[in-house]
Amino acid sequence: MNIRTHLNDEFVHLFIVTASTIGAILTTIFSLSHGIFEVFPFLYILSTILVVYFYPRYGVPFSIGISLFYIGLVFFFGFTQPVLVAIAIGWFAVIVMIGVVTSSFATSVLNEKKKTRKVLENAHEGIFCFELRSMRLHEVNQKCAHMLHYEPDDLVGKPLTIIWTNEEERADFLACIRRGHGPCQKEVMLRGSDGTHHQYLISAILAANNLVLCFTTDTSRQKIDEDEIWQALEELERQVVERTAYLEKINEELKAEIQQRRMSEKTVLRDSHADNRTGGRQ
Repeated sequence: MNIRTHLNDEFVHLFIVTASTIGAILTTIFSLSHGIFEVFPFLYILSTILVVYFYPRYGVPFSIGISLFYIGLVFFFGFTQPVLVAIAIGWFAVIVMIGVVTSSFATSVLNEKKKTRKVLENAHEGIFCFELRSMRLHEVNQKCAHMLHYEPDDLVGKPLTIIWTNEEERADFLACIRRGHGPCQKEVMLRGSDGTHHQYLISAILAANNLVLCFTTDTSRQKIDEDEIWQALEELERQVVERTAYLEKINEELKAEIQQRRMSEKTVLRDSHADNRTGGRQ
C-alpha cells in the first residue's frame, strides 16, 4: 500500500469516527432537551466500537472520555433525579467495559498480525497469499517480491493473474486446493515485472478466511546452479583426463629413455669386452 492510499484510508477512518461521535453528541443533546432517555446511549457504543476497530490502542481512553462527556451532558441539562443519574452511571460502566474488552481483543489480534507479518518478512523463502474467491493477492513478503523483481506494495491487492498468467496451470492448482487433500505442490511458471517467466515450485495450503498461503522456491535458479555444478564437474573430469594422458605420455617417454639407456650400456659393455679380448691375443 503506497503512502497516498494510506493517507486516504486514514482520512476516511477519521471522518467516520468523528461523524459518529458528533452524531452521538448531537443526538444526546436533542434527546435530553426533549425528555427522551431510552435510545441515544446506544450511539456511544457505535462510536466506541468504530474507534476500537480503526485505532485499537485508543479504545479505552476514548470510551472513558466519551462516557464522562455523556454524564456531563446529563448533569448539564439538569437531570439530577436519582434514577436518571443511576442510568447514566450504568451506561458509563457499560461503554467503558465495551471499550476495554474490545480494545484488549483488537490489540491481541493486531499483535498476532504483526507477529505473522514479521515471520513472513523474515522467511528465507518466498511467500505470497491470495484470496480464493476474489483471486487477489493479500500478502507478499519481501523475498517473493524480489524474486519477481517487484516491491511488495506493487503486488498487494492486485489480481493473481499479474504474476501467474498460465490459466491451465492456475486452474489445476486451484482444483487441488479446493479438494483439500493436504498441501498442493506444483512446478509453475510465474512472470516477473520485466515480463520474463521463470520456473517456481509452489507449495500451498488453504488457511482461514479462504486465504491460500503459498511457499515459493525458484527452481530455475536451482537448475542454473545444478548446471553450473555439472559443468564444473565435467571440466574437472576433462582436466583429470588430460593430466592423466600427459602423465602417461611422460611415463612412456621415461620408459623408452630408460630402455634406450640400458641398450646403450649393453652396447658399451659388449664393445668393451670385445676390445679386451682383442688386446689379450696381441
